[in-house]
Amino acid sequence: MPIPIHKNRRLILSLTLLGAFGGITVFPYQMSMMSGGLSQTMDQAGLPFGVIIALIVLQVTVMTLIASWVGLSLAAKVGLDLPIWRSWLNEGRFIGFSKKWLVISFLGSFVGTLLVLVLDIYLFQPFLPAIPVTPSVSLWKGALTLFYGGIVEEVLVRLCLMTLLVWVFSRFLRSRTYIPAYLYGIAIIVAALLFGLGHLPATQTLFGELTPALIVRALVSNGLLGIFFGYLYWKKGLEYAILSHMVGDFFLHVVWPSIFS
Repeated sequence: MPIPIHKNRRLILSLTLLGAFGGITVFPYQMSMMSGGLSQTMDQAGLPFGVIIALIVLQVTVMTLIASWVGLSLAAKVGLDLPIWRSWLNEGRFIGFSKKWLVISFLGSFVGTLLVLVLDIYLFQPFLPAIPVTPSVSLWKGALTLFYGGIVEEVLVRLCLMTLLVWVFSRFLRSRTYIPAYLYGIAIIVAALLFGLGHLPATQTLFGELTPALIVRALVSNGLLGIFFGYLYWKKGLEYAILSHMVGDFFLHVVWPSIFS
């Protein structure tokens, strides 16, 4: 049964505010990773640095607002939700996390990020073009990315895109009261692949070109963990996907670089 829009207001507001925070905290990392392209864009815009930052944060905030509204408007119709967050905000009752699923979420991110790292080193790197300018990113800047990845990307990709895909796919069923598991699986995979494709502009900026190896690398590196996050959202709720994504980003941008650099 659809949840009335007023029941989602606090959720939408909280996710939007957290999205704005994520947009602020990811900026130092973006500056380090794409300093050349970002500087050129700023020069072409002819706007003060502070205005550029404000516009970028505003863009992230509006995107999170729209994605939250769309996702939450459709989630209940397809059996998806943020049960812990909703119970806490609307009822003042904290129902708690499942210890078993927290362990699954954390271990999945640990294993998934390690697999991504191994694939990148031993499978993709021999076929990748040289990076014109190797970016130097401080570990503290990498740590700040977990708020953007865990909150903004999960709201955009899982809560909005994946939910929308499940809803669209379910429209083609004769019975709309039951959605088979394979439709969730398809939506999870499609959302993860689209998320990987969304990284291609940043990949092109970093390497100066796009090759078949770079495209496959973007799809695999982002898609593997994206499928896992989608599974968590489907089975337990977006809160688990957010936490798992945060843990994954912490391993990718802090733990593994400090060990293997």
